[in-house]
Amino acid sequence: MEFKQSKQKYAENISATEKRLLPAILAATPNNGQLIAGWLIKNCAEAEGEIIDASVENIIRAVKALDVAGLIDWQTPPKVAPAKKRHDFLQTNDGAKQNQPKDAEFNIQMAQERKRREALGDRANAELMSEAARIVRNHSSTSHSRTARERDVLRKEFDRLVAAKVHPKDLLTALKAKQDTFANGDVTRPRF
Repeated sequence: MEFKQSKQKYAENISATEKRLLPAILAATPNNGQLIAGWLIKNCAEAEGEIIDASVENIIRAVKALDVAGLIDWQTPPKVAPAKKRHDFLQTNDGAKQNQPKDAEFNIQMAQERKRREALGDRANAELMSEAARIVRNHSSTSHSRTARERDVLRKEFDRLVAAKVHPKDLLTALKAKQDTFANGDVTRPRF
């Protein structure tokens, strides 16, 4: 077995490798030389294992692989970059539930509802909301006082549903259902 590079080129590759590893400095020990040569023979052999490519990139690959395994001796060890801080919570609500705050399920539902509203289109939603407002505004009953009480109940229901951010289609359905309950008598007046 022989190196693909000449002895002079091999020495230049070793010095170039040392420059690229700075500020870390490899210890000049026989153990390091044997480990790196063994790694090169095992991983960088060409022509059926007869020629070994000892290029700068391959030597650096060998040093990094052996360092990860903890086999390389260093005169000055390489600086280890500090681990990146992990946030307590994911930046989006589409990720793992165990890393999210307690109200994440609610936030996920709200995001899905917002996407659903956008998919339906704002114009259709505006028409539904205006129809719901028209039902509250134009509701009438048999007497003036009953009409006022029923409108007040409808207005409160409308405000409650808007505050809960119910979809306009569901809001309109709920208001119509509430309005239908008034047909069976005056449900706003207490019975004794």
